[in-house]
Amino acid sequence: MTSERLDSLQAVRMAAIGAAACAALAAGPAVAADPFPSRPVILVVPYAPGGGADILARTVAKYLGREWNQPVVVESRAGGGTTIGASYVARARADGYTLLVSVTQHAIAPSLFKQLPYDYLKDLAPVALLSDSPFILTVPERSPYANLSDLLTALQHKGSSMNFGSSGPASVPHLAGEMLNQATGAKATHIPFPGTAPAFTALLGEQIDYLFGDTSVLPSVLAGKVKALAVTTRDRSPALPNVPAMSETIPGFALSSWVGLEAPAGTPPAIVTAINATVQKILKDPDLLKSFAETAKVPLPSTPAEYGDFRKAEVEKFRALTQKIGVKLE
Repeated sequence: MTSERLDSLQAVRMAAIGAAACAALAAGPAVAADPFPSRPVILVVPYAPGGGADILARTVAKYLGREWNQPVVVESRAGGGTTIGASYVARARADGYTLLVSVTQHAIAPSLFKQLPYDYLKDLAPVALLSDSPFILTVPERSPYANLSDLLTALQHKGSSMNFGSSGPASVPHLAGEMLNQATGAKATHIPFPGTAPAFTALLGEQIDYLFGDTSVLPSVLAGKVKALAVTTRDRSPALPNVPAMSETIPGFALSSWVGLEAPAGTPPAIVTAINATVQKILKDPDLLKSFAETAKVPLPSTPAEYGDFRKAEVEKFRALTQKIGVKLE
């Protein structure tokens, strides 16, 4: 074989190798650009199963899974006043596949703990708000208190001999109970539980006098198993139009339960935007809106930036509130 022939074959081989290398490089970005999600997504709930946040997460997971054609798994990581779940997600890989079901309590935690294993506003990226709903002031079915006025009168006379439950120390239901103490001058005893579900079980068993329950207690209210005396949103809830707002009797008494989705800081903006877009789509779904209405929830459409501003305002609001009523972790 002549040297010219060898040179020609070598040139062909080098060209083929170069073409293969270019093809490999071209394939790289294509793999990286696979649409999100391409595998199951985990929603981390910071409470025990059975509470309002858990129920909402499972509802939202169903609709997200349908849109993404991927499983969306709800995983409970309860404890630490919701900080265990938040810490877990803050340390997770920033790829959008592990999301925190964030709740009002996460905006309270920074004012309660001297040190947290994460920075709520820096280590968790806002993705989208989901809903807002009231807490419902409930008493046992056989309770002698038929309305809020009856309960207020009893608090003024019985004071510390009465008690109220909550979903945990310094939770929103605990803050609501302390606000009621402050408004009436009473000193009702706080009994914390590891979530709304066990607290509500105690209420059903008449082991506590009253509870500011989340919307997971609504079916029992509608079934007459407990009595609802008031809701904590500024206005009455469409789901309980005959139940007064606390503010109708105690001006300025207003707290609500919001829920959102957050990702580990550093999650690519394109993925955050994609998740938000899907959330905005499902928040318009008639069946989802019906489900929300049945559980006293109002959808809260938002951009990631709007949610970010909302979180900052909530952190400041609860810092002022906890200082005012002197709530401390037990």
